[in-house]
Amino acid sequence: MLLILMYHRVGDRRLGSGNPPEVLESHFAEFRRRGRVVLPGEPLSAGHLNVCLTFDDAYVDFYAHVFPLLKKYSLRAVLAVPTAFVISKTSLSMGERLSVTQDEAMQGELFRIKAPFCTWAELREMSASGRVEIASHSHRHPDLRQAGTDVEFETAHSQSLLEQNLKCRVSTFVYPYGSVNPRAHDAVLRHYAFAMRVGTALNRNWSPRRQPLCRVGADDTPDITRLLRWRRRAAYGLKWAANGLRAAAGKWQPL
Repeated sequence: MLLILMYHRVGDRRLGSGNPPEVLESHFAEFRRRGRVVLPGEPLSAGHLNVCLTFDDAYVDFYAHVFPLLKKYSLRAVLAVPTAFVISKTSLSMGERLSVTQDEAMQGELFRIKAPFCTWAELREMSASGRVEIASHSHRHPDLRQAGTDVEFETAHSQSLLEQNLKCRVSTFVYPYGSVNPRAHDAVLRHYAFAMRVGTALNRNWSPRRQPLCRVGADDTPDITRLLRWRRRAAYGLKWAANGLRAAAGKWQPL
């Protein structure tokens, strides 16, 4: 089975949902010990738990904290990027950039002034390293279910920007707010091989019957083994089965 974990910030809890660097390092040490961390589309190990690490929003703390840990533990992760908030480069100190809260980061033009997200230069470095697979998180991070949202633009334009600037294929889309409906998913599947949402369930494989892949939140988790224990995995498996039945009935919201 496949467990896709969802992370956000790394640093001071007052900045937004996430884990302190030392807690995230304990997660990575556990994943390294288990040795089954995969990226979208890679073969899964039958009879074992396969883990995919995903980080939303591309805050600069990913470059400052996560990227060094990926290299230290020889792990790989997916970074979901909302392209509207990416600037070319900045001369601001890392301390200034890291001080922006999650609530502030996408407000107005603050992203141009304080550069709280990874720059194109940083994204290129990480993508070229082989440790980070870049995914789209839309262009301006809207809820794609909302009427009036140009879903085709949000999905296609972000992919185009990422591929042009990073010179790599972008085949994964991560839904902003983890939310999706059939209209949005149809648009995503025209451009991407893989789509991820929130759903707090396991996945049987990388192709869940035209439904998005489900992710399990790992923010604010001091002990990652709590999410990996067999009883918790059994509960995620039951939710996977229930979500499959709901999908067959045309219902999109997971239990």
